[in-house]
Amino acid sequence: MRSIKTGLSAFLLLTFLSVSAFAATFTVTKTADTNDGTCDADCSLREAVAAANAAGSDDSIVFSSLFDSPQVITLSGTEIVINNAGALTITGPGANLLTVSGNNTSRIFQNTVGAVTSMSGMTLTGGNGVSTFNNNSGGAIQNSGTMTLTAMIITGNTTSGSAGGIRNSSTGSQLTINGCIISNNTSTGSSAGGVQNFSTSTLIVNNSTFTGNLSGGGSVGGGAMQVNGTARITNSTFSGNTSNTTGGGGALNVNGSSIVITNVTISGNTSPNNGGGIHRGSTNVNFFIRNSIVAGNNGTAASPDVTNSTGGLQSEGNNIIGNVGTSTGWVASDLQNTAPVLGPLADNGGFGQTFLPQAGSPAIDAGQNCVRDLTCSANNPPAAVTEDQRGVSRTTNGNVDIGSVEVASAVPVSVGGRVFSSVGVALPLALVSVTDGNGTRYFFTNSFGYYSFEGLTAGTEYTVSVSSKAASFTPQVVTPANDISDLDFLPAMMLKADEK
Repeated sequence: MRSIKTGLSAFLLLTFLSVSAFAATFTVTKTADTNDGTCDADCSLREAVAAANAAGSDDSIVFSSLFDSPQVITLSGTEIVINNAGALTITGPGANLLTVSGNNTSRIFQNTVGAVTSMSGMTLTGGNGVSTFNNNSGGAIQNSGTMTLTAMIITGNTTSGSAGGIRNSSTGSQLTINGCIISNNTSTGSSAGGVQNFSTSTLIVNNSTFTGNLSGGGSVGGGAMQVNGTARITNSTFSGNTSNTTGGGGALNVNGSSIVITNVTISGNTSPNNGGGIHRGSTNVNFFIRNSIVAGNNGTAASPDVTNSTGGLQSEGNNIIGNVGTSTGWVASDLQNTAPVLGPLADNGGFGQTFLPQAGSPAIDAGQNCVRDLTCSANNPPAAVTEDQRGVSRTTNGNVDIGSVEVASAVPVSVGGRVFSSVGVALPLALVSVTDGNGTRYFFTNSFGYYSFEGLTAGTEYTVSVSSKAASFTPQVVTPANDISDLDFLPAMMLKADEK
């Protein structure tokens, strides 16, 4: 009997220990920035993070139904520190629904050495990198561990050091930015209005837009990003970023050991002292660029788009460079001193604004397809580029387009149906017309009253009208996504004999 009791006790103890190690989910129920040491039915974001830090397991933080409508969490003067032993996933309700503000008095999040954090669905604003840690750097986020940001908006943050938005700064730290908007962040210190990557860190950026960021002081630069260490930037857009520093690089200031840029669009950035788009400032940089657009930037008169003061970059080909200027390292397949023919920065679908190549753009079907299946001979992107920044397929229209946006070919569709008389009898020889912005096409119904227009463009609005001596018909407006075969017409009224 004793052996049975002992065995049962051991089983129960193991079960308890196993359950205690299970992942926990903490729910944020309020916007107040309190910290009473517990996360129960009354739980702040700070309390939820503290509970996850103490749990020592792989935990999740979610938000209650309060956050189904827009809410703002304003921090009370200190940053939220993540130092969990397990992995932590913070899932916000959406960047349009949840804003976390540093109230311009503190950084918002610090992800410490060893912490593994995934964060999504929120806006971080009003962060101020005031901290004794890392010289007042990282306005919204200081990452020293492993951090993944998805569908986040990092906007309106500032620092007197480096990185108005995010600093990735520790030996071995890794920051991944997926489908985010990094906008209107400011560094008044040495570099990086938006994001800074440290020399021993790794940065991965996918499907993101960087706009309106400012590096306003110091000697390094990088309006949107100052890139040291290892970086992979894919399917992303940089526009309206400014570096007023002597280092330059309105969008990117590149000093890292290994940088690979694939299908990126860099346009409309400014640096009065060097390249408005990219400035390569170190001889130790292995800087590779493929299928990308760097054009329409404002920099030095001699080289407004790209400068490399200490050596050439290494083009992997099929880039469009608006003004090569003094930059070197381009190859025969690059379209040098060529206008990319882009539309304005606009909402073209997806999470952030992008530049859509216009009709006749040399970017269309001019890229290397090896990025779609990672068969490039060297310096492939981290993952296959099967979609553009917005999620549009890159496999449906011949070659990959250059830049972050793929122009999908117009899908042909048909619109047809039948025209009837007032008594439900098929009406032959009725004149049916279809009209869009390009003009009008006509079709006479056959002996069974059928009509059909082939080769129309999916997603285009058409007005379909019927003209007949026998009756009057009300026009119908359609925007076909697929073939339509049942757009039928019945008379609105019969015409009198003297109206026929």
